[in-house]
Amino acid sequence: MNLRWLLIPTLSGLACMEPQSAPAQTTCNDSSWCSVYDKDGRCVMYYKNCTTKSQPSQSYGAIAYSASSGAYGYSEKYANRTQAESRAKQECGKSDCEIAAWYFNSCGALAADDDGHWGGAQGGNEEGARRAASARCEKEGGRNCRVIATQCSQ
Repeated sequence: MNLRWLLIPTLSGLACMEPQSAPAQTTCNDSSWCSVYDKDGRCVMYYKNCTTKSQPSQSYGAIAYSASSGAYGYSEKYANRTQAESRAKQECGKSDCEIAAWYFNSCGALAADDDGHWGGAQGGNEEGARRAASARCEKEGGRNCRVIATQCSQ
């Protein structure tokens, strides 16, 4: 949410104008004050408190992992899950890369140990994804799991 103070010239009253390039909806409250008076003491320019709410982005991401080589790749800010997963596998670059985690307007992480155990997970933020990936790695039998990749698509 962006707070905007719009300077609005008017002789007959207040108006709240939405900028042409606003990403979403601008609303103005009743809070205003005069900033310029004419020679007769009439207000000719007001400040008004306006707020712009931006549209939430629709953003997918994914992390791919090759357990045999330890290679991984990730993607972010894709329009759909299929595109995000495809790009992550491409970035991983190995024929056995598989999707460890996909995420939508959130974060993903990948954790692995030295014995080939690994786990991927999604979380609402980077720290949540890291914790979830470590827990998944341990659930898969991993010991001393450490996070090797974290990425957000927000």
